[in-house]
Amino acid sequence: MASLVPETWVDWTVDAAESFGLIGLFIVSATESAIQPVPPDLVSWPMALGAGSLSEVMAIVLVATIGSVLGSLGGYWIGSVAGDYALSRFASESSIARLEQIMQRHGSFGVFFAALGPVPYKALAWTAGAGSMPLIPFVISGGIGRLMRFSIPAVSIWYYGDAALEWFTPFRFLLMSVLGLVLMIPVFRWMQNQGHSGGEGMRTR
Repeated sequence: MASLVPETWVDWTVDAAESFGLIGLFIVSATESAIQPVPPDLVSWPMALGAGSLSEVMAIVLVATIGSVLGSLGGYWIGSVAGDYALSRFASESSIARLEQIMQRHGSFGVFFAALGPVPYKALAWTAGAGSMPLIPFVISGGIGRLMRFSIPAVSIWYYGDAALEWFTPFRFLLMSVLGLVLMIPVFRWMQNQGHSGGEGMRTR
């Protein structure tokens, strides 16, 4: 997504965010989940590389995750109000169809994997809002996915340095993600029960 944005805009956003430290990271994470296209990874990865301790890395991860989750509430609201218009303007029909299919078929599991992957989080939030997905399962499953999305690369980059960027292949990331999913199965089962009690699934558009 960042490649579709003018490089000067990306550079300005990243430089401005880095100058404000964790506050800047929070702002980029929150706004990316609602409206803007620059991913917080462009800020969190350099910060993790320069962190002096694991506790600093975890602070970076938590700030990025919390900002992303809180911002997604704004994205969810945008989707509920103007989801069809926003998605048609800023996402392809095939991408919209894939997101809707993932959410309708897999519910919280689908949100988790989409939040973990390269999908712009605002598109996920808009789709969830437009489809009236139950809010609590969306927030929890999305939050878990974003936590893993930010923590796995950040810790790897802090520990291994620049070498992590070569070692961190998509296949290895997928393996670690699947392991995390297995460990979180009890949580996802609880969220599915919440979804059934609060109104099943997403409405079709």
